Amino acid sequence: MALDARRFAEILLAIVLIVGGAREFTRRLERAAERQILQQLGGNGQVQVRIEPRWGALGVLLARADTITVQASGFRAAQMPFFSESPVPAWRGHVQRVQIVLERFSLKGFPVRRLEATIPDVSLDSRAAAFRLKIRLFVAGWGEGRVTLDEEDLATFVKRRLPEVHSPQVRVTASEIYITGELAALLTTWRFEAKGRVAVRDGRQVVIDSAQVRVEGEDLPPAVVQKVASALNPVLDVERDMNLGSMFIVERVEQEEGFVKLIGRATVPPRQTGGVNGDTK
Repeated sequence: MALDARRFAEILLAIVLIVGGAREFTRRLERAAERQILQQLGGNGQVQVRIEPRWGALGVLLARADTITVQASGFRAAQMPFFSESPVPAWRGHVQRVQIVLERFSLKGFPVRRLEATIPDVSLDSRAAAFRLKIRLFVAGWGEGRVTLDEEDLATFVKRRLPEVHSPQVRVTASEIYITGELAALLTTWRFEAKGRVAVRDGRQVVIDSAQVRVEGEDLPPAVVQKVASALNPVLDVERDMNLGSMFIVERVEQEEGFVKLIGRATVPPRQTGGVNGDTK
C-alpha cells in the first residue's frame, strides 16, 4: 500500500511538473511573440498576445492551439505587423483560430479606430516555436473581419481626396454621411456641403453614393455634382490607402451615429517586401 501511494505521488508530481512546465513555456512564447510584433512595429505601440493551447499541456507539446489572440494599439505602420510565409514547413502546428483586435492605430498615415478579425485554420512552424520561441505563420483560412472608422478618421480621408475643401468635418448618421468645409475657389472661400450614403465597390473601395452638393446653400448642377463625386470617390481604398488588400475584402458597409463599419472577410496577409514600421505612403 505504501509503495502504491509513493508511486501515485511520483506520477502526480510528474504531471504537475509537465503542466507547470507547459504553462511556463506558453507564457514565454507569448512574451516572445509580443517582442516579435513590437520589433516589426519599430517599438511603438502596445501589444498583448494570449495563447490557449489545445488539450492543455499535450497541446503545447504537439504545437496545437485553440486560439491565439493578438491585441495591439497606438502604433503607426506601413502594413500589418504579422503575415504568413512560405513554403509550409515539415514541422507544422495548427491554430484553430487567430483573433486580431487592433485599436487606435494608423496604416500608411491613415487613422483607424478599430480592426477585428477572426481567422480560422492557421498553420505555424512548430519547430521555430519550440526551439526558437518564434511564431511563424503559414497557410491561413478566410474568416470574418471588421474595420471601424470614426468621423475624425473619415475627415482625414476626405482631406486627402479633396484638398480644395479646407478643414473638412464629417458627420455620420444611420442613414447618411455629411461633409462640410470651406471650398477655396476664385481667390475666396465658399461654404461647402455634401451628403450621401456610404457604399462599397469592388470589395475594396468605399464611396459616397447618391451625392448631393451645395455651395453657399445652393444646389450645384448635376454635371458639377458628378465631377465633385468623381474627385471624392473612392473616399477610401483599403488596398491603396491602408495596404489591406491581401488581408481584407469588404462585403458591406454599416453606418451608425458617429461611425462607419466595413464588414467582410479576412485572412493572414502574405509577407510583403519592404518595412512594416512607419507611415510610408
